[in-house]
Amino acid sequence: MGTRMSTDNLTAEARRENAAMLAAALGIDLESAGEALQFGVAITFDPADTTAAAIADDLAALLGRTVGGVTFGIAEADTVLEVLVGKVDANTRLPSLLVYVGSGGAVIGGRPAQEPCAGIPRVLCLLVACYAAAATMQAVFGARLPFEAAFPQRISFDQLGIDPGAFVGPVALGDVYLAGAGAIGNGFLWAARHLNFTGTLHIVDDDVVSPGNLNRQIWFAKDDIGLSKAERLSSLAQNEFPGLKLTPRTHRLQDLPEKSDGPWLRRLLVAVDSRRARRKIQMEFPGEVFDASTTDIREIVVHYHRQPTQGACLSCIYEADQEEFTREHHIAEHLGVSVEDVRSERINPSAADRIAAHVRGIEASALVGIAYDTLFKQLCGEGALRTLEGRRVVAPFAFVSVLAGTLLAIEILRRVGVGRNSVDFNYWRVSPWHCVLERRRIFRPPQVGCEFCGNTVLRSVNAALWGALSPPRTE
Repeated sequence: MGTRMSTDNLTAEARRENAAMLAAALGIDLESAGEALQFGVAITFDPADTTAAAIADDLAALLGRTVGGVTFGIAEADTVLEVLVGKVDANTRLPSLLVYVGSGGAVIGGRPAQEPCAGIPRVLCLLVACYAAAATMQAVFGARLPFEAAFPQRISFDQLGIDPGAFVGPVALGDVYLAGAGAIGNGFLWAARHLNFTGTLHIVDDDVVSPGNLNRQIWFAKDDIGLSKAERLSSLAQNEFPGLKLTPRTHRLQDLPEKSDGPWLRRLLVAVDSRRARRKIQMEFPGEVFDASTTDIREIVVHYHRQPTQGACLSCIYEADQEEFTREHHIAEHLGVSVEDVRSERINPSAADRIAAHVRGIEASALVGIAYDTLFKQLCGEGALRTLEGRRVVAPFAFVSVLAGTLLAIEILRRVGVGRNSVDFNYWRVSPWHCVLERRRIFRPPQVGCEFCGNTVLRSVNAALWGALSPPRTE
């Protein structure tokens, strides 16, 4: 051991996205945040310890999308921290962060390990790596981050509330749709490759990979820029899924040709990147929904419902709020269009002409059909837009998006896998900065005034579609 992991996947736009996130968290300017992220991390582990090696590998992949450099077992000029995974001696005199896994959970920031890590399901190694990446940022930035995380941090696997048997054996998904091949969609498949899912997964996304995506969309590299997200994600991941056929669909979910007035959308995984998009997806009357979202780097939300439900739907969970209203006005102001244009989600020819007249260096013909969110993030990542009053749309770090995708995969195990536990919750808030807590899983009832549940016509159509929902087909 003694190698450097390449961070060449980070374009200038991707580094700027990371800097924007750190700037928002620390309350500093973009240039200072960019400089602050140019530190190196050394990861030391015993290659004979398979759990430690797996965590080290995942941690390097996550930090490689976030910081200046990652090395295995050696320090370079920019290295400020050594992460020790498992029972291993330090190779440097730098401050260290210890990561150890026992059979019941992981300890991050504790005392030196006295024995090798326990064997755990591979997907849980990824879960630990996500928390170790957050702890690395805490160890470097300390109290400057607005999260009161204390070491040692203990991650108890029993707080996941999942039967250990669910990690073993095939999990029949049937014919299932994944809406969104962005950060969380990437994270989901990054985690799901360590599980035995079977069936057909339709990866639905009409967007292309942009330079600013590479800090958090972990499957993609520079060679993928400009190519279809759905097609590239399907192609890159397929070899990891012997029992699951990945089918790219370069459409929006609502534009798929198989859409019908009947119950066509039986099982859906939601990984889109806006509240409004989730409410529109609810209007497609999905029968069973697994959903994960992020609130920048502060929090992850996991939501589930199966129709007919007495609980909250996507429109209940992601109701329109002041933050969304402010964001839409902010995008409209920067792009030179109306708020109504932004709420339509996609750029039409008329709006494309107005944007091209407002923002230098843009051809109107290249904008038609692009999502407003996508264009705005891209222009911010390229530095083409100056923010007003210091505000800006920011995207989370890689480890937050991958943790969200990992929790989405675990939620499917809980609900679909063999040996699944009985469940009485539909909403779970998880912090990337604090240990997983079972008590934060709750049952959320329908939201009063929900645009879907509160509409008697939509409710009656939904009841007609799913009033006697049979188990999803698994052949």
